[in-house]
Amino acid sequence: MFEYFPEYYPWTLSIAASIGMGGEISEIDEACRGLRGLPGKVSTAVATEAWFQSWSKLAQRLDQLSEQDGARGYRISAGSKALRAANYYLFAERNLPWSDPRRLLTYRKGLAAFENGVKLRGDDAERVEVAYQGAHLSGWLHFPPGRGPFPCVLFYNGFDSIKEMHYLLFAAIAARRGLAVLFVDQEGTGEAIRLHKLPKRHDTEVSAKLFVDFLQSHPRIDPDRIGIAGISAGGYCAPRAAAFEKRLKSAACLGAFFNLDSHRDMFLGRGPAGLAEGLSDLADQLITVTGASSREEAVEIFSRRDLAKAIGELECPLLVVHGENDRQVPLWHAERTVAGAVRSPRAELKLFTLSEGAAEHCGIDVASMQGEFLFDWLADTLGAARNERARRRD
Repeated sequence: MFEYFPEYYPWTLSIAASIGMGGEISEIDEACRGLRGLPGKVSTAVATEAWFQSWSKLAQRLDQLSEQDGARGYRISAGSKALRAANYYLFAERNLPWSDPRRLLTYRKGLAAFENGVKLRGDDAERVEVAYQGAHLSGWLHFPPGRGPFPCVLFYNGFDSIKEMHYLLFAAIAARRGLAVLFVDQEGTGEAIRLHKLPKRHDTEVSAKLFVDFLQSHPRIDPDRIGIAGISAGGYCAPRAAAFEKRLKSAACLGAFFNLDSHRDMFLGRGPAGLAEGLSDLADQLITVTGASSREEAVEIFSRRDLAKAIGELECPLLVVHGENDRQVPLWHAERTVAGAVRSPRAELKLFTLSEGAAEHCGIDVASMQGEFLFDWLADTLGAARNERARRRD
């Protein structure tokens, strides 16, 4: 993996993800060049502040350039720059403490830039909201070319990722394969936790049901060809949801997460567990997204996310993709997920090795590679190829 900060994994991970989402390496270098040497030499708080200021400055510049293109009537160029601004705003926000009011302000700027970019660029996509506990869960539904109705994938976030990230990573990849994708912020992620204080829950089929209800009523979606995918900790969410929401016809994990066993000591602050931490303050994230009042309570809540029993209820095809050099989640999570899917007609593990690339966590070192494999498999299991044949006949 391209390790701009080899001494500090959270920043290296963010940079790899930003590049995968369409960030320009020269712009990212501009933001990060002055940060070299900070991790380990100054406090985490000082380093985090420097990161925030640098990435925010870059995001603001792209926002201004987008406005200039828009004023000239160059909508596609304006949209491209707005989406890069969103990318950079959201990574400026990512490592700030949840108690910092600038986090929510910057997040809102990122959302606004993203929505503006999608519209200006002319993406065939629409914002989705489904009612949930007096608030709503939100998503972006992206369509492939053509009339439809299309097979569709419901895409769930991980422990700390958000729908805009995955849209920029995977929407075009899926569309080229004839798949619509509904990228969502389920409970404990994105808008759900930031704007509505809706914490993570273990029974992920509850929100999946709401999204499937919506998709089955959509005129451009085939109600009988809906699958689900999840990334990182979403590697728990997707198979759990499909195990109990039987309308989901396939399930895929971009990185597995079987249960908390390998992470418990790390989450409790009992010392290193031999695993990399993807955020500057893991405990702050865990407490916030679970709605807990202490680290211990947060671990107890998160430990309910265990596939040991649920995976045996899965009856649809299952794919688990994992990286050989995943520093955040050990391989046994993937192996146990596949082994436990005893009622699945087609349970597969694809391990990306160091020799082929995309071997890091969720393949973020070469993000398109794991994504292409995942959506190839989903297109196969959901029958997207027959849409393509019909389009060619027309």
